[in-house]
Amino acid sequence: MNLYRVLFALAGALALAACTATSPTTPAAPANTGATGGATIQISDPWARAMKMEGGAMGGMEQPTMAPASGGGYGGMEPTKAPEQGMGHGGHGGMDMDMGGANSAAYMVIRNTGSEADKLIAASTDAAKTVELHTVIEEGGMMRMRQVEGGIDIPANGQVELKPGGFHVMLIGLTRDLNAGDKVELTLTFEKAGEIPVTAEVRQP
Repeated sequence: MNLYRVLFALAGALALAACTATSPTTPAAPANTGATGGATIQISDPWARAMKMEGGAMGGMEQPTMAPASGGGYGGMEPTKAPEQGMGHGGHGGMDMDMGGANSAAYMVIRNTGSEADKLIAASTDAAKTVELHTVIEEGGMMRMRQVEGGIDIPANGQVELKPGGFHVMLIGLTRDLNAGDKVELTLTFEKAGEIPVTAEVRQP
């Protein structure tokens, strides 16, 4: 009888040891940073300009008229203000615009830590009717805003800053007010890294 008790206790101890044994830890999956085909894209400090749909602009953005421009500009248009008035005193990256409805812009730093170059080819958001990639250039003594054809190149092991007065994501025809502190959900589409979701904080510069 004692032998059965000993065997029973031994079996219970072995079962307990098996249940409490530590199994190998499975490594956590890497975060989705848009790593594909040798290009690894990382987004930092995304933000968008504050803007009211009606009753005035925020963040220094104005809505002036546009005049035809030869050989460039937004759809062949350029601001009627002089560069020091447009670029130096508010507006979209200092650039004043009138594209129908309220407009804003999103900025960020795009870093490519991979061994291959990539390209930002599109962006989207439900906060605007139309989203385009734009830049601001000086041409003929005027500061002109142009849509970027073909996308924005992101070099291998390098970065590109989207900032006022340079490359930016243009939000045309806002669907809601963008108040300081709000969040804007963007989806950036890269040639190699694919789609990367980004949350931009609305700021009033």
